[in-house]
Amino acid sequence: MARLRDFLQRFRPAGIPGAAAPAGVPADYAADPATELEAVFSFLEETRERCAGERRAARQRAEETRDHARARAADVLSAARVEAAAARARAASSALLRAEEEAATLLRDAEAAAERVRERAAERTPDLVALVVAEVRALAGDPP
Repeated sequence: MARLRDFLQRFRPAGIPGAAAPAGVPADYAADPATELEAVFSFLEETRERCAGERRAARQRAEETRDHARARAADVLSAARVEAAAARARAASSALLRAEEEAATLLRDAEAAAERVRERAAERTPDLVALVVAEVRALAGDPP
């Protein structure tokens, strides 16, 4: 059985105040490091399993987040399509209203122009009729 003194001599002193010294390492190079570290690694196995569980849980949460984001994106896209259709309908209605107003204005202007032509024709018709009658009489040889 190893004595405490033998065990402690396996390590070099390290971290002593003063000049820098090499880090402490086992002095017994013949000893199997695997057996020395087996206990440490066995304690780490539980930590490894917990880490693996955390990674699985994180992957699951990430997948749920992606699914939620996809569903939200589909909802936003659907709402945008509905809003776009409504905006197109509003724009078309507005354009139609403007076109109808413009057509009504053009019709009023055309009716006013036609009325002016009728008035002018009514004013000039008696003079023109008289002129035509005079020309016809002149051709026929009737004095005016």
